Amino acid sequence: MRILLVEPWMSGSHAQWAEGYARASTHVVSIVSLPAGPWRWRLRAGAGPLADKISKWVVTNGSPDLILLSGLVDGAQLLGLARRSLPNNTPVVVYQHESQLVYPVANGQVDTEAALRNWSTWLAADKVLFNSGFHRTAVESELTIFLEHQPEQDQVALLASVLDKFDVLPVGIDLPPLVSTVASGGRSSAAPQEPPLIVWPHRWEPDKDPDAFVRALAKLDQHQLDFRLVLAGTDSMVPSDARRRIIDRWSDKIVAIGPFPRATYEELLIRADIVVSCAKHDFFGVGVAEAVAAGSVPVLPDALAYPELIDERWHEVCLYQAGSFGSRLVEVVGSVDQYRLAVAGLAKSMERFGWSHIARRLDQLLASQLR
Repeated sequence: MRILLVEPWMSGSHAQWAEGYARASTHVVSIVSLPAGPWRWRLRAGAGPLADKISKWVVTNGSPDLILLSGLVDGAQLLGLARRSLPNNTPVVVYQHESQLVYPVANGQVDTEAALRNWSTWLAADKVLFNSGFHRTAVESELTIFLEHQPEQDQVALLASVLDKFDVLPVGIDLPPLVSTVASGGRSSAAPQEPPLIVWPHRWEPDKDPDAFVRALAKLDQHQLDFRLVLAGTDSMVPSDARRRIIDRWSDKIVAIGPFPRATYEELLIRADIVVSCAKHDFFGVGVAEAVAAGSVPVLPDALAYPELIDERWHEVCLYQAGSFGSRLVEVVGSVDQYRLAVAGLAKSMERFGWSHIARRLDQLLASQLR
């Protein structure tokens, strides 16, 4: 089976997903993509250049059996522009990393135009995959209300057929070097002379609430707890004030500032003791999953996709309730060795997100679309 994977934003977790599946699949997977850029522009205008790339790929390679489309583009527009290049009824499966319908951009308001582009993509697709059950449920909960608030009600009649296309498949992640290091005993507690190493694995964007991270670090100071930091993730297009404040105030505690080459990042994850999130929005959490697989103790909200990411037996020790991020981080930093014992086996459990498992499931799902 020949799959043409179309990625409008080839960077970060999107690139890891595309390249990871291409490597691990038993099918022949080819990628056409656009580089990272303003995401709203990709969603609104990425269809034109991507359709041109699809056309050129087909001229060189022949027709694909299936299109696997990352959801950060108007899929209906893309397929309309590419119609002369593709055989009729080529199956299209959309992978929805994020959805604008459930991502408030300002003052709790949804970008209606962006959400409608997601909607038209789902109408055009044969199957729509969400990266977590939380993501799928959030979209399903909002869709009816969203469509009913549009100028005409003719879209509501289409809702049931779209919901029937929805399914869940987690993102695959590159676990083998991380898990093997932990399993072989290469992961150990922080040396007595070294304070716990905390990794921030997120983009420095408002939806990850870096201001809450600043407040939590200040609380560690108030409790006279020492710590070290790895500040991973790319800065936002508008430089993050929170990131700058952390660098200014705790420069002596910073071990490394990202983004990093992959090999460097994995080395840092293996050294890290704690991974944190205070996100307001996270539809999966690739960076968190990788850090947990490498042996870090997670300090995560009991919300969003995190209860799916962490097996239920570790919820109490790993997930904090709303408003208690700082106090939980104080507890973990002050007792990191005890917390590491409490999460024994958690790193191994993350193997279920490794590409060897996820690619097999995705292969089977895509093959079923040809029947």
